[in-house]
Amino acid sequence: MPYFADQMFFGVPGDLNPWDVRFDPADAASLSIEADGRTRFRLVTEPAFRRAFVVTGDGVGHELSLLFGERSIQIWEATLDLADGIGYTFALETDDGRPVYRLPAGIGNAVERLDRWTLDPSTIRRTATPGWSRGMVMYQIFPERFYNGDPSLDPDGATPWGSEPGWLDFQGGDLIGIAEKVAHLERLGVDCVYLNPIFTSPSTHRYDAIDYYTVDPALGGNDSLRALVDALHRRDIRLIIDTSFNHCHPRFFAFADIVDNGAASPYADWFTVTDWPARVIFRPDRLAAEGYRDPRRYRDYMERFAATSGVPVEIADDDGPAVNLTYEAWYGVPSLPRIDLANPDARSYFLDVARYWIREYGIDGWRMDVARYVDFDFWREFREAVKAVEPDAYLIAEIMGDASKWLQGDTFDATMNYTFRQLIIDFAAKRTGTGHDLADGLARMYATYSPDVVASSQNLLGSHDTARFLHEAGGDVSRLRLATAAQLTLPGAPGLYYGDEVGMTGGEEPASRGAFPWHDPNAWDTDQLHLVRSLTALRRGHPSLRNGTMDIVGRWRDGIAFVRTLGSDRVLIVIDRRSDPDPVRIRVDTADPAILWGTGTLRRDEGSLTVVPGSEVVIVGL
Repeated sequence: MPYFADQMFFGVPGDLNPWDVRFDPADAASLSIEADGRTRFRLVTEPAFRRAFVVTGDGVGHELSLLFGERSIQIWEATLDLADGIGYTFALETDDGRPVYRLPAGIGNAVERLDRWTLDPSTIRRTATPGWSRGMVMYQIFPERFYNGDPSLDPDGATPWGSEPGWLDFQGGDLIGIAEKVAHLERLGVDCVYLNPIFTSPSTHRYDAIDYYTVDPALGGNDSLRALVDALHRRDIRLIIDTSFNHCHPRFFAFADIVDNGAASPYADWFTVTDWPARVIFRPDRLAAEGYRDPRRYRDYMERFAATSGVPVEIADDDGPAVNLTYEAWYGVPSLPRIDLANPDARSYFLDVARYWIREYGIDGWRMDVARYVDFDFWREFREAVKAVEPDAYLIAEIMGDASKWLQGDTFDATMNYTFRQLIIDFAAKRTGTGHDLADGLARMYATYSPDVVASSQNLLGSHDTARFLHEAGGDVSRLRLATAAQLTLPGAPGLYYGDEVGMTGGEEPASRGAFPWHDPNAWDTDQLHLVRSLTALRRGHPSLRNGTMDIVGRWRDGIAFVRTLGSDRVLIVIDRRSDPDPVRIRVDTADPAILWGTGTLRRDEGSLTVVPGSEVVIVGL
């Protein structure tokens, strides 16, 4: 076959308008190797095409399927078994029949000698995530506020359980308490618990660790973690823990040493000090002028910092900045000095921490805070270190926004999907977006990552860093139920934030970190609890809801309909935010539909299924 066999796949030159046809072989979202060794190709285009092909150098066209076809985007995909070293390009046909050829250089009129990509499996991304993480139900716990299992561990001055959450106020939650409530988690259908930081620290959030090798005594110490891991594993529930390797507390041994010994400290290069000695220059009279929201609270914070951190605080009254640090810190917060992981010794220390808790305590993975602010190459070594101890460990990054750089198979397995949260907030809580907007946004979001990454990423409605969903919804519990149903049926790993299953609310932190209302069962929203339990049970009974593909089959102003498919298991989900929606007509191939969840009636007519919902969410077995 001559080299020019694929020169013009459609037999005529290609149209040279500036068509939006995106393909990047270096991005796992576009090109990756599947577990069975085949190659997955994906094109992202403007909504102008009716057919698309991968065309190999021998002139053979391999048709791609339309994965999503929304008003502003089309996503085409095919998984193929092609020979190593073969050249390939793409050929598309517009809705009005014009040929379009996508080459490495962009849109072209035909394929010439140097116009092909070459299939080289050694350079193609592999994004295989742990099998147990795909479609799992996660449950995020802020340990200090979940349950007080041993009051004797409470820090001095702890406030009563259920008090208004404060920045610095402890209420006594501990790991013993979490272990006592594992039956609740099991009944809830949880597959994995994600704990916010647990290492020794003076704060409630513990992102300012003092000792990365000890669980805070106020949480029960190292033995309590071992007991919790055992209690969860007996119920087939995994556990991942959270920390920051970007910043620490000033009493962390290395930073404390540079405070004591200055530039002569052997740890001087673990941090960035711009003017020795490391100190804070504080000008309290400048707080109001610089727009600090609560100058009195910040003064209290600085008094506490000066008394407990070991860092010298100089009070000044000149015209300099209100708070001037002579060392780098996360967002300029004095109590969070930034660790320089470019230093080999610092890097080695934290890689050992990462291995230690996997090896010695059997945790199942890590959630890493502010991953965007850590040297990128560190994460490659971090992955290698953890996976060498436990290949099936799960690594999830906190990245708000596009996390694709960190999800190429060489650093993290998954991300906290704050994009998902934004889409559901807009549609279900604020109702500023339509069903068309939701369908379009979901298609764009799923186009950003490979399928394994999508399946393993945490689809959250709220977290310790955000207002709770019910607060965002103005206290409307029907909107929480709608969002929860979407969360538990769309592709990904639904991430429940502790207490959402009983209707907890709260604004921005610290209000979103309230105590779980074990003390007040009358405050529980039992309808919400039943919804979560019933939908997680449905996920266990229908594997398509956990790992199936997604096909959006309907979208309208107030809702969407989509089908999840895995083998012979097919489920239709209709989500409509109105209380009395009109009949929804869906073109879907089905012989014997049956309502699995929700209420409504069904009618079949000439290849269409009409769903007349009696509730905002109806799930139909096909």
